[in-house]
Amino acid sequence: MMRTIVFLIALTLMAHAQTTSLPVTITAKTAQPGAAIPQDFLGLSFETGSLTSATAFPAENVQFQKMVAQLGLGWLRFGGNSVDKTAWARGQRLSGSSTTTLLSSDVDRVIAFARATGWRMLWALNLESSTAATAADESDYVMQNGSDVLAGFEIGNEPDLYPANTLANFVSNWKTFADAIQAKNPKAVLTGPADAGNISTWTGPFTIQQGSRIALLTQHFYPLGPPPTVPASLPNSASIPNLLNSYTQGVENSAGQSLQTIAAKPALPWRMSETNSCYNGGYDGVSNVFASALWGVDYMFTLAATASSGVNFHGGGSGLYTPIAVSTDAGATTVTARPLYYAMLLFGAAAGGRVVPLTVNSGRVNTTAFGVLDPAGTLRVTIINKDPQFDAAVQITPGAAYTLATALRLSALSLTEKTAITLGGASVAADGTWAPGTFETVKGSSGVFNLTVPAGSAAVVGFGAAGLGIGNTASGQTPVAPVSMASLYGTNLGFLTRSTPSVDLPATLGAVSGTITDSAGVSQSLPLIYVSPSQVNFVVPQGTASGAATVMFGGASGTVQVAPVAPGLFALGGTSVAAATAERYSLQGVDQGPVSVFDCSTGTCKPAPIATDPQANVFLTLYGTGIRGETNLTNVTCTVGGINVPVQYAGAQGQYPGFDQVNIQLPGQLRGAGTVNVVLTVDGQKSNAVQIAVN
Repeated sequence: MMRTIVFLIALTLMAHAQTTSLPVTITAKTAQPGAAIPQDFLGLSFETGSLTSATAFPAENVQFQKMVAQLGLGWLRFGGNSVDKTAWARGQRLSGSSTTTLLSSDVDRVIAFARATGWRMLWALNLESSTAATAADESDYVMQNGSDVLAGFEIGNEPDLYPANTLANFVSNWKTFADAIQAKNPKAVLTGPADAGNISTWTGPFTIQQGSRIALLTQHFYPLGPPPTVPASLPNSASIPNLLNSYTQGVENSAGQSLQTIAAKPALPWRMSETNSCYNGGYDGVSNVFASALWGVDYMFTLAATASSGVNFHGGGSGLYTPIAVSTDAGATTVTARPLYYAMLLFGAAAGGRVVPLTVNSGRVNTTAFGVLDPAGTLRVTIINKDPQFDAAVQITPGAAYTLATALRLSALSLTEKTAITLGGASVAADGTWAPGTFETVKGSSGVFNLTVPAGSAAVVGFGAAGLGIGNTASGQTPVAPVSMASLYGTNLGFLTRSTPSVDLPATLGAVSGTITDSAGVSQSLPLIYVSPSQVNFVVPQGTASGAATVMFGGASGTVQVAPVAPGLFALGGTSVAAATAERYSLQGVDQGPVSVFDCSTGTCKPAPIATDPQANVFLTLYGTGIRGETNLTNVTCTVGGINVPVQYAGAQGQYPGFDQVNIQLPGQLRGAGTVNVVLTVDGQKSNAVQIAVN
């Protein structure tokens, strides 16, 4: 009983402590956006030595893959102190293989991991204890087997800390290795110098001398050091107050500004390819608690504002500062999210776009704020209240274009919390997934929006307009039809990009949902296929009445006409090239195999000429939506290059909701027609035109 009373008193005291709010005002300058934040800004860094162990780096672990991929696009950097202590050899890892030698089979595992996650690799090579020929052979193997996921090579790790090394010695050795690597493979992309510090005395001079040979300037950075190595009296000694104070942010900003100045002259991007809160593996009670999440958000935005192309948080295993912890017990691998992982999730949800200047008046509250404007016009303002005592009563003036706002919050019970952390009201689940609940509505009046950001927490506020554009997903046109795929377009439709993994379409996806109310006044939930901050794809519910319908999504709304049919043909993204397949049959009906309809090998899709001849028939399958409601097949016509062609089938594709297909035969008179338009007409409604090419 006494224990319960003490607990209730503690809760009361906590609630009382959090009632002290101080004003913070923020004004966005959306007309003056700055540097674009790269989509692959986020990154992780691992020790090369961990790659020789399937338990230290569990590349095949599905949960590990999922947690990395869930962050969006990013970079995997492999290096650290161990790279200069790890040998290289070609061969397969066996039970007796040395763990201080990286083998080609280890590289194969890592390449497969990169492909599974969609991330690119920055690969460090042993400079200190290897030879140029060995480094060239290793780089060649990585390139030959993983060029599709390879961003480039670092040569060595923190050469400014090598014993008795000088800049001149390093540059000479670096050039020897670089020459050997590019002699082996001239297309090898080099980066550097990967210094531990010494930005002005090593990184700057190196860039002046070798800037023309590198594609990316890389630097390592840790703002704090562990006591007693760094005495507690110093401002860079690891502690929560030092991690979150303005002095540390100023040091980080200064480093970013210096690197940007160095990189600007040779027009190089630059990246913190190894970084974290505290060097030598982090510090308990600082690097592994919620305070590190708030620091991580603030740090990433601080560097993004100085035009950094990204950061790679160093970690791996169960180290104190690792964003993703991996441990193995009795053969079972456990993968868990650490506080810094939540910072990366938040940044991924908030940082798509260009940096927007903010005027921030935080008074006595240790609060920072950052703005980002995405290509569709959504404004996101991230507020980090690093103050342990005062709540921030935030007043935001985003600009007249914004009438709706929602918030995504990062919270924990205290700055010292290690596990009970939520983003959007949800923690990362045991299987590695993060599925937030519904987002919070932020109220505004006369162009000013207000919310409270409690002490020791962060929030992202997204701003958008009230209007929606709606149309056929394939054509972009109106009307739309029941059981067809439709898209709505707007701003601040959510914080996440998610797609439905199955054919059972949910009413809520990525914590957002919507409704359609038809001309008869009947409302139904939208079955969702895909959601993003600026576009949502859904299936118009079956039974939606013809006429004007109102679609509501969040606080935004739009009107669209609904008709029994609304034919749209899919084209390959950003082009008018038909998303189609073709098959050739002999005159006797023998299947002679598929025929290419398009060619995207150059990165830009174009029609692939379809060869026709008198001894075979070519059947083309077009894919679209809004077609299946036709009254009769005889009311479906198709023209190819202005010529009417026979339509054998028009209706549901049968595998995916709302997805239709049309089968036609290409007649002989099209032979040699070249690139032509294909147009479908269903019950008098014309589709958009797509293109094929016929030889």
